[in-house]
Amino acid sequence: LRPETGVLQAMHDVVTRHFPVYPVCDGQGRLLGIVRGPELFEEQAFQISAQAGAMVGVDQEERLSTPWWRSFRFRHPWLQLNLLTAFLAGAVVGLFQETINAIVLLAAFLPVLAGQCGNTGSQALAVVLRGMTLGEERAQHWLPLVAKEAWLGTLNGFAVGLIAAGGMYVYAAGQAYAGATQLALITLLSMTLACTASGIFGAGVPLVLRRLGADPATASTIFLSTATDVVSMGVFLGLATWWLL
Repeated sequence: LRPETGVLQAMHDVVTRHFPVYPVCDGQGRLLGIVRGPELFEEQAFQISAQAGAMVGVDQEERLSTPWWRSFRFRHPWLQLNLLTAFLAGAVVGLFQETINAIVLLAAFLPVLAGQCGNTGSQALAVVLRGMTLGEERAQHWLPLVAKEAWLGTLNGFAVGLIAAGGMYVYAAGQAYAGATQLALITLLSMTLACTASGIFGAGVPLVLRRLGADPATASTIFLSTATDVVSMGVFLGLATWWLL
């Protein structure tokens, strides 16, 4: 192994050998030290276990026994960033305030749309991060990977959009709204488009973070949730404004 070799690459280099120790050498082949096999696998298991926390801004050093003040210092900066990004989603809703005032029914379906799109993006994100951890992503070009998640987002968005459109129609008709059919179609189209975008963001966020030299898992859900909220609400309210007002 080389001193600069990462844990993941080291795991790939030694996975078929199963030696008790592995030499670490410089470019001239001079021995610098050794790495014990069990410790290497333990470090990889630790990094994998810490990945879920890193996705939401929990530092890898934090444990159940970590003092509360250190936990606060680890977590709070990411929550401040999350608050800042949440203002973006709020600003999108504010842009369409007149539309919401005219068609109050739209407000009831904003959480439904945002929740479905967030879950769609999180599914894509989880698969891509798992592929990065196992080294599978390197064997594929990024474009087919993103295209696959976009297509899955389209299919899933259309499928759940049908149910959501039915719910919107029943709700609007129950409120004696004359444009119930149009609202149902807007819901279906918005869900399909927004989930497609969510699949793209879910696959793209970790790829972009890695390209920038950052840990792909680090607070990735914070960026993903902002992107999905902005797109889903923007598409939904934008279509309603264009179609009905």
